[in-house]
Amino acid sequence: MKLTVVLVLIAGAWCRSAIRQAAKEAEYMPDGDPNSVDYDHESFLGHDKKVEFDKLSSSEAKERLQRIIPYLDEDGNGQISEDELHDWIKKQLLAYIMDDARNLHEGNDVNHDGFVSWKEYVATTYGLGFVDNEQQAPQEGEFDYREMILRDYNKFITADANGDQFLSIDEMAAFIHPEEFHHTKDLAIQESMNDLDRNKDGIISVDEYVADLLADEDDENVNRPEWIEIEKQQFLSHRDRNGDGGVDLNELREWLHPNGVPPALAEAKHLIMQSDNNKDGFLTSAEIVDNFRVFVGSQATDYGRMLHNEL
Repeated sequence: MKLTVVLVLIAGAWCRSAIRQAAKEAEYMPDGDPNSVDYDHESFLGHDKKVEFDKLSSSEAKERLQRIIPYLDEDGNGQISEDELHDWIKKQLLAYIMDDARNLHEGNDVNHDGFVSWKEYVATTYGLGFVDNEQQAPQEGEFDYREMILRDYNKFITADANGDQFLSIDEMAAFIHPEEFHHTKDLAIQESMNDLDRNKDGIISVDEYVADLLADEDDENVNRPEWIEIEKQQFLSHRDRNGDGGVDLNELREWLHPNGVPPALAEAKHLIMQSDNNKDGFLTSAEIVDNFRVFVGSQATDYGRMLHNEL
């Protein structure tokens, strides 16, 4: 019995280490246009602090920004390298993911044992009536949850890295953000294919892509025919790499993770390019403050959260 417990503890420790490493290597970027100022601000600050900074005057924003800079300069040499800025962005966004996971984990850990079982998740999310009856056909007039539950189950067992049929907090992070972890990323890509590929032929056609765009009623662009035409051309010229008129699974993978360049690294490169006045490849405190609008300010938009409390 004692040996079994020791082996479980060792496996659990390995699992937490593997998941944490995967999280460190993953890239949790805001939604929205990567070319926008809002995207830059949220990548650097996170949502909560971004909204807070948006309300400050220029002088107040500069003063607060100066208080952040020492945390970026990991080696204390007075210069912020691309790697240091990349690390900073990842830390903010990883913290958001883990906070999100902790909140969901706490809400689903019914017996408070530190783990979430599949039955606990089903009971909390769908109701006690679905426990052990996940694929039971609905009564007339009731909503059919079977497809949603099956999708959640596939994510659950894939996120369960050590295969013990329970989710730790770290595994819960992979469950709710499968696109961001190496061991669940392929599942997330397949889910995206399933969502967009309406006729289930393994290919996303341009019509299926447009149909997905038009389904977003909150996007004001859906009523602009010229925008739809631009999106069609973008799809055919940039997404459909082999020119066969559709996007297959490999092309979708490249679409979601272009060129193998992590989004946080691309953002770090962009911020340096925008703010490196002397073009030496590094940022000084003066350069960051001089270009403070690259990092803070502007009107607020709603993405992500910031969890560093040092500011």
